[in-house]
Parts: sequence; C-alpha cells; structure tokens
Amino acid sequence: MNKPPATLHDNRLLLLKLLLLACVMFVFAWGLIPVYDALCRLTGLGSLQRPDEVGSQRLAATPLAPVLLTFDATVQPGLPWQVRPLTRTLRAVPGEFVRVDYEITNASNRQVIGQAIPRYLPAAAAEYVKKLDCFCFAQQAFEPGQTKRFPVVFVIDKNVPAGLDSITLAYTIFDVPGRS
Repeated sequence: MNKPPATLHDNRLLLLKLLLLACVMFVFAWGLIPVYDALCRLTGLGSLQRPDEVGSQRLAATPLAPVLLTFDATVQPGLPWQVRPLTRTLRAVPGEFVRVDYEITNASNRQVIGQAIPRYLPAAAAEYVKKLDCFCFAQQAFEPGQTKRFPVVFVIDKNVPAGLDSITLAYTIFDVPGRS
C-alpha cells in the first residue's frame, strides 16, 4: 500500500512537536543545576574541593582563650612522598587567621599525583576549623624529586566550645590511581 505524501499541516505539526520537545529538554537540563547544587549541599559532596565559608561572627565581649594547634601528616604506604608541616604546634586565638606551611617531596624517579585528605582530632573540632586555602582542595602532581611548599590558611571559629582547647589537624596523602 502506498502512503499518501505528508501534507503541509502534518509537517507543521511535526515541527511544533519537535520544538516543544527541544524546549522541554532545555528546561529539564537547566533545572538540573539547582537540583544538583541542593544535593551537594545536603550530602556534602564536593566539600573537599572548595574553601570553607567563614560566616559573619559577632565580636566576643571577653577575650577568647587560645587553642593549641598540632599539625601532622602521614602518607599512604607505598606512596614515595615525604610530607611534613613546617610548624608542629602553635597557639591561635579563635577568630584570627592562621597560616601553616607544609612541605612535600616526591622521593621517587617518576611523576606522582596525590590527594590530601584532612582529619581533625577530636573529630568534633572539624566544624570549628574553617579552611580558606589548602593543598587538600585539589590533586597535586609532582615530577621526580620535586619539592613544593603549600600554605594552609584557616580560622578557628569564635564559637569554639571552651572545653575544646586543643586541636590536631592531620593530613593523609593518597596516591590517585591511574593518574601517575
């Protein structure tokens, strides 16, 4: 059986349907952006890749007690890096900016890419340490024998509980598989 040729009306109807489909797809793709942002905020996805936010804090009427900060670093077994904080301990007043430098050396004869993961002791201290700049925000690539220094800049929140007078900030460095 022969099918009759498409009429002008049929072609216009098809064009209208295709334009409507394209518009729906565009709106759907555009709408995914806020949904993804909300999902990331809700679950904490991607929080290692950006600085912490330092909210507006009112000034304390009484001087805040300094917090003893200890810095440490470990490396995944088999990763040929040497990592050390250039400052082991210091006292910081909550609300003041703190900068500590870490030195990392690739002790191997090949390029290595790694990622630092922060850890806080006690674990409850994590919500009071607001990092603004950190080598842990991105993967780090090192050529054979290369040494680099990285700053870690942060603020201890002024709302830190009085009993939390000592915080350890430790980093564990892991190899990024498939990237070396």
